[in-house]
Amino acid sequence: MIKKFSPIPLLLLLTGCMSTMNLWEDTKTASRYVNRKGQSLFKEVPDSRLVSSSREFYASHEEDFVPLRDQDLDNRGGFIEASIAQAKFSPGSDRSEIPGIESFRSPSTALQEIFRPIHFRTDQYTLMNSDQELFVQKMASYLKKHPLTYIFVAGHCDERASESYNLALGMRRANHIRSLLIKHGVKADQVHTISYGKEKPCDKGHSHEAWAKNRRVEFKLYDKQAG
Repeated sequence: MIKKFSPIPLLLLLTGCMSTMNLWEDTKTASRYVNRKGQSLFKEVPDSRLVSSSREFYASHEEDFVPLRDQDLDNRGGFIEASIAQAKFSPGSDRSEIPGIESFRSPSTALQEIFRPIHFRTDQYTLMNSDQELFVQKMASYLKKHPLTYIFVAGHCDERASESYNLALGMRRANHIRSLLIKHGVKADQVHTISYGKEKPCDKGHSHEAWAKNRRVEFKLYDKQAG
């Protein structure tokens, strides 16, 4: 005689296991939270700090830091436009006709109005408004008229989030500006990118105002004709 197997005990057993697993995961999450808060209190976590006022805690919605998902950022920050051509050679390499970034200089006084820094909203890497688009068009116009002038687009971030995250976000910002310049007719070999993440803030403060200044791209130029 074949006995019928009842699935009810098995379901009860699996339900009990799942409840135990959920309880375990909740416990681990709570432990991590408490541990991180303790580390923040004793300044053992470089990316965390205690708020000093209610203003810092109740930040405006625009300034809220909501990081992109890790899968949104690859090791190079991702190419914003897959169709944008990459430079044939890296500056300073054996096969390149131009030197490395150490030979590039900040824009001269005469060019500062054209190659001005471009700033970004929190966690964003695209242009904020039409004025910034106009700045990019002016840069593109100059570079097309001066084909022997090469440019490094350097991406920067504010101090929040991890080093690796900010390096990737900074590269996205630099790549986005590069893609726009090329779309406006600049040669791909004229425009190169680099990310400094949060390593080189222009304002070392810890306020919303400082963060806004540090979320930027800056430009360095090399005139091959001038040498």
